[in-house]
Amino acid sequence: MTQRLQDVVGKLYRPPIGQTRQVFALSRSDAERLPRLSSVAIISITAPELPTVNLDGFEHLLRLSFADVDFLNPDLSKRAKEKVVHSFTAEQACLIRSFIERLPDTVVSVVVHCEGGYSRSCAVALGLHRLYGYSVEMEHLVQANPSVVRVMMGDSRRP
Repeated sequence: MTQRLQDVVGKLYRPPIGQTRQVFALSRSDAERLPRLSSVAIISITAPELPTVNLDGFEHLLRLSFADVDFLNPDLSKRAKEKVVHSFTAEQACLIRSFIERLPDTVVSVVVHCEGGYSRSCAVALGLHRLYGYSVEMEHLVQANPSVVRVMMGDSRRP
């Protein structure tokens, strides 16, 4: 078990006191190792070309698939431009908000995962922090995909 996963699992077992939910961004492999707790909701993000993650046992689970591309950046590489067709959408942002808003009060933690746990999952976690005031560990969100954050916040205009 990685140190990051150990830290997050410890916090899942000791949720924050008060009304604020906590949100964490993890990698695919770490998410698969999480204990199945009824107080935890999962947002699972996979790349379009990869299979879904084994997360059986989680009662509150939202599965999404989109490419890791900073699609609002005007200076995209050729490879990134090829991924734009599979990028994060405003509809997916709405699905996330609806999922979150329907969670029961007994869910006190949200874990968002993507393949590496650095870009897409961090962007969604940062969006949840900004939209709902969820508690985050900001130092783990520094590589958040800027385009995903902007769409989460309702801004999908190109610069």
